[in-house]
Amino acid sequence: MSVLTKMLTLPYNFPIVRGMVSYAVIWPTCSIVQEYLEHGKPLREANWTRAARFGVFGCFFMAPVFYGWMKYSNKYFTRKDLITAIIRSAIEQISYSPLAMSYFFFGMSLLEGKSYTECVSEVREKFWPTYKTGVIFWPLAQTLNFYFISDKNRIVFVSMASFVWTTYLAHVKGKQFKHD
Repeated sequence: MSVLTKMLTLPYNFPIVRGMVSYAVIWPTCSIVQEYLEHGKPLREANWTRAARFGVFGCFFMAPVFYGWMKYSNKYFTRKDLITAIIRSAIEQISYSPLAMSYFFFGMSLLEGKSYTECVSEVREKFWPTYKTGVIFWPLAQTLNFYFISDKNRIVFVSMASFVWTTYLAHVKGKQFKHD
């Protein structure tokens, strides 16, 4: 087996790699798309440092955490019917989502070089407005995910849903603090 063949089969043998690769591409792309949609910035004027932070955080921090969550929740929700999908989505929205949003705002702020106090302030300011939007978006996306998508492709499906969500997160992340 050639090195290239081994590399190409890696995502199939290790599902976490699929999620990490997806997030490594989707997250920085969302940062650039958000800049274009909100400010009309062409690609050559994109904030590549910001996009790189999104890529690093998405690939190495969000994808593994989400993979772990999905693996954990798959153990407890083995039925694949609509009621189970709705219940699972609701539980995720109540338990995983608040942690993930806090983790995002705090972690991205750390990657920007902000102090601990600034990171906490950003979480406090941006968490609730973002969570309220997520309560509308994610239960629908995850119900579809849990009901229609096979276990091995769930992280990839969520990566696609995350394109929309992460573009929104990039918008919220780019908002200035009230105290700035």
